[in-house]
Amino acid sequence: MSSGITEAKMTGIVVAKEFKPMSEPEQQITLHKAGEVRVDQVAGEYIITVEVLQKDRSKKSYTVWLNDKLRYDAVKVGDNFDVGPYLVR
Repeated sequence: MSSGITEAKMTGIVVAKEFKPMSEPEQQITLHKAGEVRVDQVAGEYIITVEVLQKDRSKKSYTVWLNDKLRYDAVKVGDNFDVGPYLVR
């Protein structure tokens, strides 16, 4: 069981960051586990690209959408980043 979890972990290197502003900020409503509701003003899309080394030694790029500016600002190109908990493409 633990080997499956280890293999599912996809940590790579941040190779790019991009911010796509919206013409007007919008309100985003997020529902959390304990019934908590959070409303945030969103100014655009916060996107990073992470390259993950595969078993065959090739690299695969993942596009990761971050849902807040604080997290986006904390990530720098060259940082390690685990894409597992995020929505990726």
